Amino acid sequence: MRFAWVVSSLLLGSLPVVTAAAEAQANASEPRGIDGVDVSHFSGAVDWERVAAAGYEFAYVKATEGVDSLDPLFAQHWSALESSGLRRGAYHFYVTEDDPEEQARFFLDTVAHGPGDLLPAVDVEVVGHGTRPDWPTDLLRFLDLVEAELGARPIVYTGPKFWRIHLESHSAAADIARSFLWLAEYGVDAPQVPSAWPTWQLWQWRGNAAVDGVEKDVDLSRLNDSLDGLDALVIPSAEVAEP
Repeated sequence: MRFAWVVSSLLLGSLPVVTAAAEAQANASEPRGIDGVDVSHFSGAVDWERVAAAGYEFAYVKATEGVDSLDPLFAQHWSALESSGLRRGAYHFYVTEDDPEEQARFFLDTVAHGPGDLLPAVDVEVVGHGTRPDWPTDLLRFLDLVEAELGARPIVYTGPKFWRIHLESHSAAADIARSFLWLAEYGVDAPQVPSAWPTWQLWQWRGNAAVDGVEKDVDLSRLNDSLDGLDALVIPSAEVAEP
């Protein structure tokens, strides 16, 4: 994700400093699974057909932040992804000081989600100044509101260190963990799964990567091999969503 990179990298966990040679070696030996990217306007221009040709199968793009910050490239990315061959998803950067209902409404009004799109995602990685102590209850409210409208519960993006410090002991933790987990942790063979979840569904295993078709840096994520493809993470059709 792209927000206050220096601050968020400290919150999500210390990332190793990697030399160019070591990075190239890691890339060469890294097994490929079902891989994807996530971008915001900080990634610059994106040629999504080239990203797909490079072997990536899905992409999350930043849509909104808080109650009034729209990513300036979201509409362009969302439209271009529709014909790219990649599965597309949108994420909201959650601002802990802002009203959860206004945030949910802003996100839902911005993104034209449809059946077959990836589950909406909420990025939770920073606790801002002036946040009230019970903010995890607000986060749960955001999740519930989005689920009520789309018939699909948002996936939660966070890091193991952030979860442990800010959310693990809160009474809302178990209900938040009814969402699928997109776990961010770099420089490890496998991410540390918070105790509230049995496993992760997406793992953001690398940041600041170079990908053909992306002007600037991009983050890389992988689908859990235990899932039977990306269909496990998509918004269902209305017929499927009905009880």
